[in-house]
Amino acid sequence: MNILLKKIALLFFTFVLCIGCCTGCNTNYSLTEKTFFRVMTNMIYYPEQYLGSLIELDCFVYEITDAETETEYICGVRKCSSGYGCTCGQDTIIGFILEYNGDIPEAKNQSEDTNEKTWIHLQGKLVNADKTYINVFAYDAEGNRTDNTEQIYMYRFQVINLYEIDGSDLAYYVTK
Repeated sequence: MNILLKKIALLFFTFVLCIGCCTGCNTNYSLTEKTFFRVMTNMIYYPEQYLGSLIELDCFVYEITDAETETEYICGVRKCSSGYGCTCGQDTIIGFILEYNGDIPEAKNQSEDTNEKTWIHLQGKLVNADKTYINVFAYDAEGNRTDNTEQIYMYRFQVINLYEIDGSDLAYYVTK
């Protein structure tokens, strides 16, 4: 009986030790065409789960200037349905503000509904779980800029590796 209790105690101890070790483990995330939208929207709501994890994704370069502070941000994004950072009812973007010591290629055709954009492959990590709020101009149903502004938010992404890719086979507009 003592030997059985010792084995059970040893198994329990091993189980607890494994659980304790794994809660601090970082997972790597490689966002694909099928997982991009789901992982990004989950990241918006639960960024803490992704801190310290290596994240890899394909996106296009997007430049945003804050309408009130005139701060310029270079981002890696995809276009998506409204409701994810945007309240105007129009489509919006989903992605990250890029922090990188190297050169980031210039954005191309970012306001046009075309796949001919500056596509990049990113590898990096979330800097923290703090949202960066950006004031952007709202647009009407015909795509004309209005005088109204709204706030979108993004997380900062520390880029480890970045290179330009051919995105002709990628969907610039992603949904569920």
